[in-house]
Amino acid sequence: MSFSINTNVGALAALQSLNATQESLNNTQNVISSGLLVGSASDNPAVYSISQTLQANISGLTAVQDNISFANSVLGVAAAAGSQISSQLATLQNTVTQAQQTGISSSTMDTQISNILKNIDNFANNATFNGVNLLASSSDAGVNFTYVNIQDSINAGGQLQVKSQLTGSNTSMTGQLGLTNLTASAGGAQFSFSSSYSPKAGDYLQIATNSVNASGTTLTNNYVFEFQTAGATSGPVAAPSGFTLGATSTGTNTLINVMMSSTTSPMAAVGSLISSLQQQGFAASLSNSGALTITGNGLAMSGSGSSAIAEAAFQGIGTATAPVAFAAGALVTADTGTAGEAGVTGTTLSGGQAAITIVQSAVTTMNGIAATIGANQQEVTGMLNFTNSLSTSLTTGNGALIDANMASESAQLNALQTKQQLAIRTLSIANAQPQVLLNLFQ
Repeated sequence: MSFSINTNVGALAALQSLNATQESLNNTQNVISSGLLVGSASDNPAVYSISQTLQANISGLTAVQDNISFANSVLGVAAAAGSQISSQLATLQNTVTQAQQTGISSSTMDTQISNILKNIDNFANNATFNGVNLLASSSDAGVNFTYVNIQDSINAGGQLQVKSQLTGSNTSMTGQLGLTNLTASAGGAQFSFSSSYSPKAGDYLQIATNSVNASGTTLTNNYVFEFQTAGATSGPVAAPSGFTLGATSTGTNTLINVMMSSTTSPMAAVGSLISSLQQQGFAASLSNSGALTITGNGLAMSGSGSSAIAEAAFQGIGTATAPVAFAAGALVTADTGTAGEAGVTGTTLSGGQAAITIVQSAVTTMNGIAATIGANQQEVTGMLNFTNSLSTSLTTGNGALIDANMASESAQLNALQTKQQLAIRTLSIANAQPQVLLNLFQ
């Protein structure tokens, strides 16, 4: 064994051991301070890459949770308003039924009905959450959106849209429910359709209502709702022959196109007809049994002879293309001999029957709206619960990959601190060895 003061092998070995121990101690201290076993790519490249992907997914799920929570709030507001509207409809049904009793003031009941209808629209218009309203139109104050898009996953295209409950051309909840211009004493017309009914382009519904002008002259106002094939024209087509549009000496004639396609089902075509009727101020609705009830806007369907004030009829194109000349007080059901209107049967509803029928149909419609909102709420709640569970699972899995076992790290820290002290003591002894060589020169 050689003794050298230039190369102290023992000191070099002790220093190397001390450096290694110090590096391990620093790593352990970093793990304990951060709580992460893998805090950077240099710790474990593969695990770090997986962890970063999981972190991105967890962050994306947080945004998804916020989006779903917002949609849940929108639906909650709509559901609350829908509950209030249903209560108003119950009151309305009581009112129109009570109005049929002898001795009840019809004007007083009509005022009450009008107030209820205003309440229904107010509840719908105020069901707005951060500019989103599912029961009103975008024309209402404070309503910026009539739908809500729900990002239900972190994947591209994972989106659900909940749309407004107003369909067709309706701009109000009362219009959607078919309650426009409802009065307690309103009569009307009811049409039922058999399986043979198949509307064609050119078929039409004609409605005549009477009004009295300032000079006391009775005028007959004719409305022709004519089915037309979608895309055939951008504007109203020519009215049936013999029908002069606009104001005449005997009244006003109005043509309204009801657009449909060649594949539109008969009941879908009737649905479009209902929207057109409501736009012209009529109350119209379709019952569960498929019966079309029309009232309002002066369609009283009462009286006889010269006192009759309204009539309605479905007409086919056939050879009789001119609107019929209504018999006084008669309800015409179809243009006889026209195959296009086969399967239509008309019934007169008078003395408030139409009002009761319309309200009952409105209750059914509102129940359907409430059910739709409730189903959307269930779906959104399910998505929110799943997203929360998925986020928890990803967080737990990510923690299993990168989180440090603090009990193990604590034991490791104590061991490394002891090794550090021993390495320092060893280095001290090794550094003292050259001093021994001085004894050789005494």
